[in-house]
Amino acid sequence: MMIKITKYKLRGQSMIEVVIGLGVVVLLAISLVTTSLITQRTSRSARNNSQATKLAQETLEQIRIYRDHRGFNALSEGSCYILNATDADPLNWSLNSVAPPCPVGEAITLNSTLFNRYLIIEPDNSNANKKIITVSITWEDSAGKQNVTDQTILTKWDYI
Repeated sequence: MMIKITKYKLRGQSMIEVVIGLGVVVLLAISLVTTSLITQRTSRSARNNSQATKLAQETLEQIRIYRDHRGFNALSEGSCYILNATDADPLNWSLNSVAPPCPVGEAITLNSTLFNRYLIIEPDNSNANKKIITVSITWEDSAGKQNVTDQTILTKWDYI
């Protein structure tokens, strides 16, 4: 007894294979696009975090220079300041108080991202010849509001 296979049945099986194959290809394409988008967002977030860290370090260096040229007492204690360091001569720099809310500080745009920079000057309760300087950089990206904070202690070095 011989079993006869018709061409019709073979053609139907090929159609199912094509549909399953296309489904697998579509899933792979979606996976690749999703992975690419996640990688781009992570890369952008890392770049913004790196730039914010550099801005914070730059501000701490500028406030050290400001202290060295203007004196320790020029560092008024307060909750929200912007250091205007646009002039080439540090003697012309100024420390400007900003009305709350603090996170609205100095606006800086780098690579289409708007960063806000401000600093806080607090007394060191253990020593009157020290001040705690905190620089905060905030920005918004696809993950929401982000923040980088850096801190240092400045001393009245001519006292030491």
